[in-house]
Amino acid sequence: FTVHDPTQLIVGIVAERPEGIVGGLDLLPNQNQVAPVILPLEPGDLPGRVEAWGPIDRLIWQDVDTASLEPDQLAALRGWLAGGGRLIIAGGTAGPAGLTGLPDAMLPYRPIVTIDAPAASLTGLLGTLPKDAGDVPALSGDLIAGRVLAGVGDRAVAAERPYGSGLVTLLGFDPTTPWMTESKAAEGLWRRLLPARTMSGFVIGDDNQMVSAVSQLPSLALPPIGGLLALLGAYILLIGPINYLVLRRLNRREWAWVTMPVLILVFAVGAYGFGAALRGSDVIVNEVAIVRGAPGTTEGAAQVYLGVFSPSRGTYDVKVPGGALLSSPISGSIFGGDGTAAVLDVLQGEPATVRSLAVGFGSLRTIRAESAADVPLIESSLRLEDGRLKGTIKNLSDQLLTNVAVVLGSNVGVLSDLAAGSTVSVDVAIGPNVFGPSISERIVGASFFGDPTNATADVLRSYVRRAIIDQLTYDAFKGSQTQISSDGPVILAWGTRDLLDVRIEGQQPRRTGNVLFYLPSRMSVGGATTFHSDLMRSSVVETDAAFLSNEGTYMGFGQGSVTVSYRPLSFEGTFTPTRLILNMNFGDQGQGGLPKEIEPLAGIPPACDPLTSIDCTLSDGLPEIEVFDRTGSVEGGWRRLPHLQGSARYALADPERFVDPSTGAVLVRFVNDRSEQVGLQFTVELVGDVR
Repeated sequence: FTVHDPTQLIVGIVAERPEGIVGGLDLLPNQNQVAPVILPLEPGDLPGRVEAWGPIDRLIWQDVDTASLEPDQLAALRGWLAGGGRLIIAGGTAGPAGLTGLPDAMLPYRPIVTIDAPAASLTGLLGTLPKDAGDVPALSGDLIAGRVLAGVGDRAVAAERPYGSGLVTLLGFDPTTPWMTESKAAEGLWRRLLPARTMSGFVIGDDNQMVSAVSQLPSLALPPIGGLLALLGAYILLIGPINYLVLRRLNRREWAWVTMPVLILVFAVGAYGFGAALRGSDVIVNEVAIVRGAPGTTEGAAQVYLGVFSPSRGTYDVKVPGGALLSSPISGSIFGGDGTAAVLDVLQGEPATVRSLAVGFGSLRTIRAESAADVPLIESSLRLEDGRLKGTIKNLSDQLLTNVAVVLGSNVGVLSDLAAGSTVSVDVAIGPNVFGPSISERIVGASFFGDPTNATADVLRSYVRRAIIDQLTYDAFKGSQTQISSDGPVILAWGTRDLLDVRIEGQQPRRTGNVLFYLPSRMSVGGATTFHSDLMRSSVVETDAAFLSNEGTYMGFGQGSVTVSYRPLSFEGTFTPTRLILNMNFGDQGQGGLPKEIEPLAGIPPACDPLTSIDCTLSDGLPEIEVFDRTGSVEGGWRRLPHLQGSARYALADPERFVDPSTGAVLVRFVNDRSEQVGLQFTVELVGDVR
């Protein structure tokens, strides 16, 4: 057998001829050099429950009638998208009728008619076009929401729109067209649309933070040191001077042989009673959860961790109505009691049941549950303009939401509690914050809470909520991040009700919990706008390097080249750039100063030959950098820049030549002519107007 790598990308393909797509999917391996898995599927293979979609990261759909999806399959698909899935719908031979099964709320545009799209209109998606590129049939229509990736006149032929934490991309043309698959065009397209998997999606690969959060109960806290000292002092006084003085007063000192064992027994009973009073006498069910929703809907998917605490050793049958999928936590329980923390006897059904859950004395057992869940209906109107995120958020549900915050990239705005039917204003300054405090610290508070033996309920709640938010920003390879991976603003709010109806046979458990609602929101972008590095996304689209290590903004590679596409968050309209800023080695974090104006070289110099030039053996460890000129005025399209130094910022002249006006995408190629490894921290910043 093999151990599955939790960061391995899994791509499902539902297509009439999946072999045509599979042949063009030359995707890059992940950080562990594990290649993606490609799975041809039939519509009937798609599950009708959102929890079962977890293993699939990306789904490609082509030439299969979407009306063949059952209602529960469509609902599960929408829940999967809301949780972070990516759906790519490709054109082919089916025509517009093939998408009638999908609602307008999912599609970036509704195809109306098939037109011939000039190859030049696809340059923003395909990059450098081969010489034999020609017109392609494409499904066209008017944009509903999201942004146009390629258009002909006022009609979109390729577009994308966020859906919750996920993304739906509609390619009106057939990506298996021969001139695309026979060149590098299709390869680069799929690498843009199918980026590497991250650990912050619907499936949690490492749930240490959630397991730690669910284990935080006052009943499991260390006893107060003051109480222990008082008990110990009383014991010393009773056994020693008090016992002696009383017996001497009675002139019965020989009774010490009897009184001392009695006092020891009394002390033992008192110590046990003191401990029992701290632990309490109730079985407790502690619930911590992350519920992911989508804009304008009450449908969501919940990842719930249930901690069952028992003040005494016992065995319980735990029932969860609603058909939740129950399992052991990935990381195991912190308090297993009898060493069987990883073993659960689960009977799925209605209700789902964990049979004979053994809980040790004063211990807690953890159960992981995945379930569809209702989320509060939130209405938001947010706009990014002039360096600020402004707007309003309205709670249309009947539930009080507490400690509401809005997060965009690494920027956090902490708002007031949101009562049912109430509205709160948003005004957040937007800027880079890569090395600032974590998101959880800015929302909940500082990391250190003093003496753990004196932890109050408020302190424990703060610790739990920090851990839950940290789960959203934790990546197994990159550690804790200072931003949430989302293509738009996210509303974080804490619920005030239990999420799952947990029952324990023969018991009336006391309920505690913390439920976080993760609600991605739409955002319009207009006017003067700056897309800082934390509002940019990148994906490797081509490489011939000997090896590649790509970890967020840091990249190291051997001899060869790496081409990366940088794009800002989704926007509607046309972006006119006024500045294209390249940041080397944290230059955007205050180390680079004002950007230095540079222009591309007249041509690309020949590769350095160490046999003919001693300069080739002298290296600062940084690659050469080229940018793609979209005007077509340069053969091949690539323009070499002067050698860029580390910890510096550079502003490229004539930015409109290099920035796609529809998407804001910039293609950058890093070149290493030497045999030794090079590496750098590199980010892109765009300044301009969106109209």
